[in-house]
Amino acid sequence: MVDGSRADLRRMDQEQNSKYKQTLAFMMLIIVMLTMITVTFLNPIFMKGQIRTSNNKAVIVRQVDSHFDTLADLIGAKHESDSNLLTIQQAQPIADHIIDYSLGIHMVRFNSTSLAEQILNDIDESIDKGASSDAQVVRKKLLRQKNNAIYFVNRAFNLNVVTLGANIAVLLFVVNIIIVIVTIIALVSLIREMKERSSIKALIHDITASGMWAGFWIILISGLLAIIPVFFNVEALPLAGVGYLLEISSGVFLDFVIIGVIIYILCAIPWQITTAN
Repeated sequence: MVDGSRADLRRMDQEQNSKYKQTLAFMMLIIVMLTMITVTFLNPIFMKGQIRTSNNKAVIVRQVDSHFDTLADLIGAKHESDSNLLTIQQAQPIADHIIDYSLGIHMVRFNSTSLAEQILNDIDESIDKGASSDAQVVRKKLLRQKNNAIYFVNRAFNLNVVTLGANIAVLLFVVNIIIVIVTIIALVSLIREMKERSSIKALIHDITASGMWAGFWIILISGLLAIIPVFFNVEALPLAGVGYLLEISSGVFLDFVIIGVIIYILCAIPWQITTAN
């Protein structure tokens, strides 16, 4: 009976230890993923740098130009449908202002008039004599609209959707920060509890094992998200701007994969050292 009780205790201890490691791995995954998302996708400085990479410049031109085409149709400006009206130099300021409006820390947005005015100003300043003749026609017709120009820009660039996205982004930013802080507190508490039940060597072994699992899931999740634009035409997705965001984000997810590999390797070394012979 004594031997049976000891076996039951060992089994219960192993099950508890396994639950500890699973919970620890999940917490690490949450902290790392939410932190990376917050400092990249929800960071206007990072995203403005991301759209300036060689791979993403063409994506930005296509996105902004498609809205500029819609604007041309709304105001009745004739243009060639198969050619780009804007260059990267003309599309970049518009994209920058949309990013600044959408991301970062800001109050809840209720209207997009200020953004529409900025885009209208970008069109006025960037489309000069060196621009395409079709783009110049759109600019001239737009300026003649006077008070109605803001309305046409708002409608052509789906700025109501941009405003909704800006509010969702700032909500995600705040929620991410809160979740990361709460998870770090819970993580420290869990490690202290584990420390009371095991030696330092066993604790390091369990923590690094959880870190390896967290790194593995970061690699898997980020890798799958990175290859989506390779196998699917994400620009055809019906949700406004989601396809373009996935295409722009592909390179960022590859960076996440690298971070996951680094975490895995850094945890694998002490895990192997502390493995019982």
